[in-house]
Amino acid sequence: MRRHLFIVTVTVLVIGLLQGCAGLTPRQKAALPGRPPQAEQLLTELDAVVAQAGVQDASSFKVPGFPYLRTNRFLAAMKERLVGDEQKTLWVEEMYRLDFESRKKEIQNLPNETLTVLNSKLGGFPDREALLVRTSAAATQLFEYDRIQPVFFETLKGAVAVADEYSTSMRVFGLYPIAAVPITIGTQVAYNKFRKWHQSPLSDLTVEGRLMVFVAEGGGNSEAGTPTHLFATARRNAFGLPDLSDADIMALARSYAPIITQDVVASYDRFGEVVWNDGIVAIDQRRPTIYYYITTSFISRIPVLQINYTLWYSERSGEKTPSYEKGPLDGLTLRISLDRNGQPVMADIMNNCGCYHFYAPPKERVDKIVSSSNGLYPFVPVWLPPEYPDKPLTLRMNSGWHQVEHLFTSEAPADAAIYRLIPYDRLEALPRADGSYESVFTAAGIMKNSTRIEPYIFFSVGIHDIGYMRQRSHHAVKMIGRAHFTDLDIFDGNFVFNPVEQNRSGMAW
Repeated sequence: MRRHLFIVTVTVLVIGLLQGCAGLTPRQKAALPGRPPQAEQLLTELDAVVAQAGVQDASSFKVPGFPYLRTNRFLAAMKERLVGDEQKTLWVEEMYRLDFESRKKEIQNLPNETLTVLNSKLGGFPDREALLVRTSAAATQLFEYDRIQPVFFETLKGAVAVADEYSTSMRVFGLYPIAAVPITIGTQVAYNKFRKWHQSPLSDLTVEGRLMVFVAEGGGNSEAGTPTHLFATARRNAFGLPDLSDADIMALARSYAPIITQDVVASYDRFGEVVWNDGIVAIDQRRPTIYYYITTSFISRIPVLQINYTLWYSERSGEKTPSYEKGPLDGLTLRISLDRNGQPVMADIMNNCGCYHFYAPPKERVDKIVSSSNGLYPFVPVWLPPEYPDKPLTLRMNSGWHQVEHLFTSEAPADAAIYRLIPYDRLEALPRADGSYESVFTAAGIMKNSTRIEPYIFFSVGIHDIGYMRQRSHHAVKMIGRAHFTDLDIFDGNFVFNPVEQNRSGMAW
């Protein structure tokens, strides 16, 4: 047994070292030569003070050697799928846009004293808005210079990559192959409990307190605001995705906004607005709020648009909650993936730590579920109700643990409470009472003040700060194996979809 354990450990260690060495080549840090020096200096100095202040925005990822670009998992995976100059151009422009959005938040979140130091070095900007304008001009100057260089595209492709949320060294030292056995058993027990909830009649579910129903403010828009109309009239970009304005995205969010039926026992069951309270991240339960954002993935090898809904609670607590999961701050994300016509082709849900991820696809859209070798994934405890989206999707949430016990469709009762829909990026530059701003997430993408003891228990799975609430783009959703909420193959790797229509490229949705 000891000999076997030694062999397993050494093997995993060697694999980890090889992966580490292999990872050095693609992300080359050599910048293109001859760039405008002042523009490059400005971005370099800004990156340095942002890092020193610890206010880096982790919603996207830097591209080494290209200080005016940032990427995400969708764009990083797209680099091997690009067809034609239009897609290549859009690919780069999307990374340019991500960098601008992140820098805007970083500049807003810089402490005043840090801004003063930067101004003394560079000068020329009386306030944050002026610094953003100057930064944008420098980024544009570098971008325009680089894009005409003969080696630009190939050099960029070699630099674009996104590190995963798993640590091979943690798994090696935590004896992951051994620890995986009890974790697999525990996961199966939890999944059986979830499956029983979803397969039981709604009337059989236990109510510990009282059920409160929450509906979105402004839900149920006119025909002009429906997804079908938006997707039919919107201009398509080079990836075939609708080009939606902020107003269009808000209309889309309202159209698919879920009804929340919450079992309320105590204040920790009232989801609300994320606020600062004496420098601590807190939840104002007086203002029910759900935060929304757009992402992109692939289904049947075709890019699809997704609308994400994230809600936050003040803590995870209560009798149903495993003791090691209890702690301040809690949350859940519902993601609706839409086909070319704006119709739901997948719903999936996770806690905001990345755990308890499950899928609820429409039964008629799935030809086959591709099970993993250990039988754990993908977890599909329920199909999407056939009445959806004609009727709103309703999430029945239990008390304390805040798990979805049932998915169904319903009409909102007349006495339902109203929740607001707010863009998610507000969390990444959240105003304080004194007029300053700060992200509720660390530079590593971890929600501040959401402490747990789970990292001491589940160190072996290799996820830093496992159990803590996490920022978008940083959700590891498997304890056994590796997967992220934003992986490009998260659907095509787990499902074979029925071809219900053809797109202009001849590929099925």
